[in-house]
Amino acid sequence: MKSILAVLLGAAAVPALAGSLSENAASTVAAQPGMYATPKAVSTQTLGSRATVTSTDTAFGGFEIRSSATVYVLVRGNSLGTLGVTQDYLDLPRARLYNGSGQDIITDGLGRAGFNSCLAAVPLQQPVVNYYANVRHQAVADGDACVAVNLTAGVYTFSVTPSIPGVTSGLTSVPDFGQMLFEVTLAP
Repeated sequence: MKSILAVLLGAAAVPALAGSLSENAASTVAAQPGMYATPKAVSTQTLGSRATVTSTDTAFGGFEIRSSATVYVLVRGNSLGTLGVTQDYLDLPRARLYNGSGQDIITDGLGRAGFNSCLAAVPLQQPVVNYYANVRHQAVADGDACVAVNLTAGVYTFSVTPSIPGVTSGLTSVPDFGQMLFEVTLAP
């Protein structure tokens, strides 16, 4: 396991978050009530977790949303170059999203758990592609993984692995290791 990230979306931002994650050791972030005097109007809109993924090392993480919302999930691999990472990125990351009971909540067109593309032609991916291109000005790549999904208030977890043909998808991550950035954004 490369990293674990637990953050509240829509809750007060935790100042200690920035330096608390290690790529080689599991870390969690937890804030005690009243620990930081942050006004309620200040909240987290986007969170990210970066890790190196291999065929034997899966990245795991989680987040909580306080009220129902449309959430944009983006797993950057190929498009990490827009953020300055031009080597050792994970080609075609395979992401899975789980509800608080550990059940997969996204399946691909063949009924397999998870998703592993980011195409403007796919209805559940198109809002994410447009948002990152037109609002964030950090375009995604077809070989990234993304989905726009309506979620109820609750806790969610995720995992990211390389794409394995016939197992997780019809596509193959080449090479089958590299860096990825998992981003969750509350839709504007």
